[in-house]
Formats: sequence, C-alpha cells, structure tokens
Amino acid sequence: MDGITMYNNAFIADDEQDVSEFLKRILARRGYRVTVALEGAQAKEILGRKEFDLIFLDYDIPGVDGFELIKVARDKNPEATIIVFTGHHTVDGRIADDLGANAFLQKPLSVKMIE
Repeated sequence: MDGITMYNNAFIADDEQDVSEFLKRILARRGYRVTVALEGAQAKEILGRKEFDLIFLDYDIPGVDGFELIKVARDKNPEATIIVFTGHHTVDGRIADDLGANAFLQKPLSVKMIE
C-alpha cells in the first residue's frame, strides 16, 4: 500500500472535555483517528455501531453504568484494547478486569500512563 497511511481507530468516552482533549491529542500524534463521546448514551450508541482498536472509557460517565459500557465495548470490539479510568478511588480495578477491560487507571491521567 505505497503512499497510503493506515490508521487505527480510537474511542474516548469521558464527560470531562479537558480529559477527552488531552487523550485525543496524545492518540492523534500517534496516528490514531479518534472519536470522542462526552456522555454515556452517546458513547453506548457509538460503541454499538463502530469498531475500534483502542478504547478509553471513563467508568463514571453520566448516562450509563460503567459496567454496561465496558460490556458494549467488548461485545462489539472483541480484539480492542480497552482501558477504563476513573477519578473515584472507591472503584476496584479488578471489577473492570472481570468485564474484559485490559487496564484500569486512576485519574489524573498522565502522558506516561497513557503510553
């Protein structure tokens, strides 16, 4: 495929626009085409119809249960890397693992954590 750049598709679901933009900039610099959802129902709808290689999900995004969003993401994207994050320290990362997430991060996120 000479002259054609292949892109991976990434998805970010977070109701905090500054966090979404931070992640989007990092991923875009690494060649990802990035789709962002700022609320849960929108995230669920997009994840149900599009395929992604890399998915970042805020566990506490308004409008949908975090467990449900992980399940929808995994059902549609069985090979994707799914990273769940939250700012609430009461959420146990093992729960996300049980639902098929590949990693669990605590906010605040850093470039080093994302890489």
